Amino acid sequence: MIVFLFSTLLVALAALLAYLYFFKNGQFEDMEDVKYQLFHEDED
Repeated sequence: MIVFLFSTLLVALAALLAYLYFFKNGQFEDMEDVKYQLFHEDED
């Protein structure tokens, strides 16, 4: 039983750390722009 509790806490901590890492790197800054990227023209 202790092993399941420890593994659950470990997975939750890993998920929290991954969320904080991606939040710090700006992954969640402009979530609405993703669905409109198809309509943007290339400036090449």
